[in-house]
Amino acid sequence: MDQHVDVVVVGAGIQGLAVAKTFLSCEPDINLLVLDSNLSIGGTWSKESLYPGLRSNNLLGTFEYTDFPMHEGYGVEKEQHIPGTVIHGYLCDFVKHFDLMKHIRLCTKVVSAEEVDGNWVLKIVSWQPSPNENSKASEYTITCDKLVMATGLTCAPVQMSIPGSSTFMRPIVNFSKLASAAPELLKDPSVQHITIYGGSKSAHDCVYLFASAGKRITWIIRESGHGPTYMAPGHIYLGPFRCWLEALAATRWLTWMSPCIWGDADGFGWIRRLIHRSSWGPRIVETFWNKLTSDLVSQSGLNTHEKLKTLIPNGSAFWMATGLGVLNYPTDIHDLVISGQVEVVRKDITGLEGESGVKFSDGRLVQTDVFVASTGWKFTPGVNLLPEVKLAGWGVPSTKYTPEQMGMWDDLNQEADVEILERFPLLASGPQVAENYMLVNPADIVPAAEKPRKREEYTPWRLWRGMAPPSQVTSGKRNLVFLGMVSNIQKMIKTEISSLWAYAYLNNQLEDSVMALSATDGHAPTLNLEQHVMNGHSNKNPNGSANGNRNSHAKGVSTAADEVMYDTALFSRFGRWRCPRGQGARLPDFVFDGIPYFDLILGDLGMSGWRKGWGWFGEVFGGAYGPKEYNGVTSEWLAKKKRT
Repeated sequence: MDQHVDVVVVGAGIQGLAVAKTFLSCEPDINLLVLDSNLSIGGTWSKESLYPGLRSNNLLGTFEYTDFPMHEGYGVEKEQHIPGTVIHGYLCDFVKHFDLMKHIRLCTKVVSAEEVDGNWVLKIVSWQPSPNENSKASEYTITCDKLVMATGLTCAPVQMSIPGSSTFMRPIVNFSKLASAAPELLKDPSVQHITIYGGSKSAHDCVYLFASAGKRITWIIRESGHGPTYMAPGHIYLGPFRCWLEALAATRWLTWMSPCIWGDADGFGWIRRLIHRSSWGPRIVETFWNKLTSDLVSQSGLNTHEKLKTLIPNGSAFWMATGLGVLNYPTDIHDLVISGQVEVVRKDITGLEGESGVKFSDGRLVQTDVFVASTGWKFTPGVNLLPEVKLAGWGVPSTKYTPEQMGMWDDLNQEADVEILERFPLLASGPQVAENYMLVNPADIVPAAEKPRKREEYTPWRLWRGMAPPSQVTSGKRNLVFLGMVSNIQKMIKTEISSLWAYAYLNNQLEDSVMALSATDGHAPTLNLEQHVMNGHSNKNPNGSANGNRNSHAKGVSTAADEVMYDTALFSRFGRWRCPRGQGARLPDFVFDGIPYFDLILGDLGMSGWRKGWGWFGEVFGGAYGPKEYNGVTSEWLAKKKRT
């Protein structure tokens, strides 16, 4: 069943669906195919991924596509969190409304994608869904001109290797299997005690799900890890004002309180420089974040009872990002801790012991009926991309970089770090990234008696604008983008704007001159994607090896390709300094920097990010941004292209 198409989109989640709809809006005759290994569309929100009680962190009105609002017929009221079943139904309606299903092929896994002579060759495994799971798989090849990786950040779970698991006789459940495992565990009378490992939002969901059903919970949050995430109510009070938490991060003037390497794209660079580079500005920033952190803790009730203090996160919320969760449960999860139904233990474990024991680092042994590991998701793309020699230039996480390629990025990182800390001195005071954070198997527990060994580490994502392989930006052959590798809380808006940006990028329709992230004398220079530029940075071969003098920027000469590589290093390294308690060391992860990010990529499209009306006055006093402000972006860009 070999075939050729113009574009393959890998992933039929919220990002992949936005790509399909946007590309078809821009080019109705395009031969586009969306591939997904799930039984249904939706990705994280696919029918088979929905565990009991799953809800969005978002409230009604912000988790929807800009031109397809979630109407009253979905049964969700104002200021309510959206049930997972409703989100899945909404996405199915979106697919039906825009006639996308004919472009989607489910139960289809992309095993590998190899670039050959400028095109892509995809090895495919496909099967027919069967209730007996005995359907025969077929293998074939698809070729395409352009590849859009929209697998997102929840396509493959982090597995956990635990000493003693071979003799442990109780179920060990990874969070990724909760949807299929939970119904049986909830109704099994022999399951009385469940141990849950992890401090993320998903771990909170597991705790609430089982404890509210009457199960006794031992909740383990590693002492050596990042600690529990911040969990806040959907609304908090700032002084006398009741504020929608999600709206705070989408309010233009409040985004100025977050140092941001692309912040000048919002048109208020002079204010940002005053706040973050003056002698007094950083003190205002620290005061704001200390107050916000204190309010998050106090208004979530964590300091009201001694048992709840074990859930107070480590350090300021300033260093966190999208790991911050919302208390979106029908009843108060903290009551389950206070009552003793849930015991929170902030200690490391050394392994499993006997048929049902969980052993702690202090020697304590707890017997359990089930062990649930909420250890997160791999940040790698989920598809084997080839050839390996190009991975460094594409900016893909890997363990296969050559020494020359590692040296190239190390040089760029060092140069970027200097600029970042010069522009934002406050970031130098941040906490360290956890030692295991970049490991291939970060959740593995290594026995104390085992001889210490060097464990493999992944490189981080290094994508221009968080989407494009830097080696392709000025190469003349753009055939690959990664969407969904930027983590922010305005997810639905991001999926649409990034999809439009990807279409323009792949078809060489971005503006000729765009904003560069590097600043000279406080001003962001222009990056010309087609021509050589002066005032550049070290001359690098984007496919990996150093090219000539690594300090050639001192001579004032570099190419557009060099500038793109340095721009990418700034984007990548900024996350490491800004959100070391989030995923910033791995990938772009931000909360208060979403609106200026949209300004940046809309600017690449030749469009203004100021969408409130009334100029600067509307931007400052017009309130929070939401989907309605970005409604019609695609048609607006198409009209602009037609005029020009």
